[in-house]
Amino acid sequence: MTESNRYLSALLNGNEEVTAEIYSKFYPKISSFILRNKGKEEDVEDVFHDALMYLIITHKKKQLCINSFEAYFFTICKNIWKTSLKNRKNKVMNEQVLTLDIKEDNLSSFIVEQQRRELYTDAFQKLSDNCREILSNYFNGMSYEEIVKDLSYSSVNTVRQRVFKCKSKLISIIKKDRRYNSLK
Repeated sequence: MTESNRYLSALLNGNEEVTAEIYSKFYPKISSFILRNKGKEEDVEDVFHDALMYLIITHKKKQLCINSFEAYFFTICKNIWKTSLKNRKNKVMNEQVLTLDIKEDNLSSFIVEQQRRELYTDAFQKLSDNCREILSNYFNGMSYEEIVKDLSYSSVNTVRQRVFKCKSKLISIIKKDRRYNSLK
């Protein structure tokens, strides 16, 4: 059993010993990240707990296959924290008080957003190496001219066509995935 599977299984089964191990092993890194990014200790506790809940809920729905629990968990925590900061900014701007219902809605929204990211990532990995490279450059803001130079294409028009075909292929893969309709 991999470490990731051991952690997920422990969370689902309420194994306090392994859950305590998760806290001791990953809490300091999450804490450091949040405290460096406008957070307080109680924020760390909330984000850590929400991330664990996300893992439990998601793993119950579909068996997660995680290569690196630490990297996956850190990404979840980071995304929850970014969402929380965005909500705080909106809260200050609108002078609203967050209720428990809103927090649950935010967690639900985060779960859907995370599932959409996973669908996109899975679909992106199914593309050819060439399409992944072109789209990565394109989505990271590289101009067509820069892509021509970087990947040694003959013209900007050729790159435009490749970007279009690769984006179309990506969209097609996403729409064919069974998760697509539930995440629309």
